[in-house]
Amino acid sequence: MTRTAPGGWVAALLTVAVVGAIAYGVNATASAPAAPAARGVLARCVHTRFGPALAPLDAPAAVHRYRRAPAFTINVHRLYLATVSGPAGQFTVCLVPSWAPHTVNNFVMLARNHFFDGLRWVRDPSTAPGGPVIQGGSPLNTMAGGPGYTFGDEPVRGPLYRGGAYLPGAVAMANSGPNTNGSQFFVTLSRFSLPAHYNLFGAVIRGLTVARHVRKGQPMTVTVRAALP
Repeated sequence: MTRTAPGGWVAALLTVAVVGAIAYGVNATASAPAAPAARGVLARCVHTRFGPALAPLDAPAAVHRYRRAPAFTINVHRLYLATVSGPAGQFTVCLVPSWAPHTVNNFVMLARNHFFDGLRWVRDPSTAPGGPVIQGGSPLNTMAGGPGYTFGDEPVRGPLYRGGAYLPGAVAMANSGPNTNGSQFFVTLSRFSLPAHYNLFGAVIRGLTVARHVRKGQPMTVTVRAALP
C-alpha cells in the first residue's frame, strides 16, 4: 500500500484499489444502505438529545491556520453530531469518541471554529481514478493542504469497518502516511475495500443519499453539537 504527499492519499489509494479491478467494480457500483452492524451504538445518536451548535473555542486568528493541534476538550463519554450542508442538501454524521477520541476531538474543534465552512469537496466518484468516496477538508480546495499540524493514527474500530472494507456511510480521515492526519476526511458511499490505515471516527446516520449527490467543487458548511447530559 503506497501513500503519497499530504492530501494526495486518495489518488494513490484509489489507484492501488483500482488495480484490483474486479473488487473495485463491485465496490464502486454497490449502493447498500448503512450496514445493520452499525445499528447498535449509532442508534443511540438517532435517539439522543443534542445541544445547540458549539461556539468557537480557542480559535486561531486565521481560521485555516493552526500553530499546533487543538487541545483535547471533548467529553469522551458523549456522542457528537455533525451536520454537513451544501448544494446537494444536508447529511448528518454521528461522531463516536470511543472509536477514535483524538480524531473526534480534532474534527469537533475544527468544525466549531468554522474551519470547514466554505471549503469545497475535492473528490467525488466521478473524479479519476474513481471510487465510492467524497473527500473534503482541504483549505486549498485540492487534495493537498491541512490545518498546519498533523496528529497520530488511532486503531480502526467500530462496526463500519469489516472484512477489510469501510462500509457505506463510514467517515474517516484522509492521510498521506502514518501519523499524518490533519483536516481532510472522506465519506464512503458504498462498501470500499481499503486497509485499516484511516482513522474511523463516525458514520452517516441520516442523508447518505444526499452524500451520494455531492459533487467535486461544491462548498460545505459543518456544524457540530454535543449530546446533552
